[in-house]
Amino acid sequence: MATAKLILKNGNLLTMSEPEHASAIAVDEGGRILAVGSDSEALNIAAPDTLIYDLNGRTLIPGFFDCHVHILWLGMNLGHVDIAPPKGKTKEDVLRLLIARREEQPSLTCIQGSGYDQNVLPGARHLTRYDLDEVSTHLPVRINHASGHAAVVNSKALEMLEFTRDAPNPDGGEIVRDENGEPTGVLLETASWSLLERILPETTPHEAVEALGRASRYLLERGITSASDANTPPNAIEWYEEAVATNALQVRVNSMVGWAEVLKQIGESGIPRPRDLQPNRYGLDGHRYHVGQAKLFADGAITTRTCWLNAPFSDSTNNYGIPLHDPYELLAYIIKAHNAGWQIATHAIGDRAVDVVLSSYAEAQRQNSRTLPAHRIEHCMLLDANLITRLRRQNVWSVGQPEFIARLGDAYELALGAERANRLSPYATLEKANVAQAFSSDNPVVPGAPLAGIYAAMQRETPSGRVLNAKERVSAEVGLYAYTTAPAYATRTYQDRGALEMGKLADFTLLSADPTTTPASEWERVQVVATFVNGECLYGAERL
Repeated sequence: MATAKLILKNGNLLTMSEPEHASAIAVDEGGRILAVGSDSEALNIAAPDTLIYDLNGRTLIPGFFDCHVHILWLGMNLGHVDIAPPKGKTKEDVLRLLIARREEQPSLTCIQGSGYDQNVLPGARHLTRYDLDEVSTHLPVRINHASGHAAVVNSKALEMLEFTRDAPNPDGGEIVRDENGEPTGVLLETASWSLLERILPETTPHEAVEALGRASRYLLERGITSASDANTPPNAIEWYEEAVATNALQVRVNSMVGWAEVLKQIGESGIPRPRDLQPNRYGLDGHRYHVGQAKLFADGAITTRTCWLNAPFSDSTNNYGIPLHDPYELLAYIIKAHNAGWQIATHAIGDRAVDVVLSSYAEAQRQNSRTLPAHRIEHCMLLDANLITRLRRQNVWSVGQPEFIARLGDAYELALGAERANRLSPYATLEKANVAQAFSSDNPVVPGAPLAGIYAAMQRETPSGRVLNAKERVSAEVGLYAYTTAPAYATRTYQDRGALEMGKLADFTLLSADPTTTPASEWERVQVVATFVNGECLYGAERL
């Protein structure tokens, strides 16, 4: 038998496999798990030069897998002005932070802030172009909504975008206007990201690789060893390849490629299959980076009042949200991806959007039956009994973000009212109904620490301390599975990840305490101590 290059002993290993517990793990030279068992079993395959660490009873789990995170967006945002609450709780806070950046970096050609959320401002009112004009009248200013589904810009940016009072709304978006028909500076959905090249300098490959490196370090600090980029533009695949090849990006990544953009670029000829978009410039193996899913959007977000609902938002009589595609167009996109062999991941938050996506998946499967295509609905938030039954019947994944409740729950009740807010993200009901579900973060919409996400699923407390439906709380065991093993199945990478098993990749996270036995009241005791990828400690080596 091969000898180990690394052994971790005297630990509390939660294997997510059989047996459920062990005390030691051994890793071979290739970065695979060589053995999982007792200390003596692991030490029996030690060589004179084997690196051996004593875990002193601490808990080792399979590496956290965030299967819906915007990695490049996260990395770029880490270079913007952080105006997220609590830093940006008032208009004055936001403007002060943006002005400080303008003064610190006078060479900027655009001033950007990220993490903006109007729901925490007095009266839940958006800032306007005129507010941002106080930051600058000669430079474009843009603040990105935390949801990624809206932005506010100043008058200079509106001028550069040519968003005048007479400009039409783009398909799937809205240029918000005041009572006189003048743009307010608030841009929703496609209006918030179309024509951005007019105000933002073009991202260079070097800047993109740097941003991916920043994101990688951020994820490793939170115990994340694998991540799925939830909307990779086709042209960004090369940036990911280079970031992995140069070791700037050290977490394992699979990309959900923006499917509408793929089809727009190639036209109707030659619908690509998954293997057609795999990276090849550097000969990377698919364990470090690969293209995994076709990503689509059915609607927007709750906090921006753009998710697609069956009944209007509680603070409006006629706002049902914004479908980002006509249902027939969305169906056509889904059928093309399904027929080409893709696993499809579609963003759908409102109940109407979830309904349309499930119907589209069913029609695609009716036309071309595939064995367990493992299609997914990202977020999958506002559900009822019928939608839950259909999720189970169709074997569709629900990929949720429990940290949304902890960070945005009060805004959800403001937008939807108490009854619908309490129906959001019914994790316990989904578990009981045997619906396949995985947890993730949607970072940078929220900070995206898996331990915070698991705690949020256990408690379901909003920022004000209210509980959104205590019956939908889940146990720490369910949350841990949903953030480690389930994502490996949801991304079809379970052969190599998601459990501490012989032959799988040596990706694991060391915790200070056992999350399955630590009371919620003492959850702060559970911290990430170290993160390993391929048997190498990439974060926290000084604490081993």
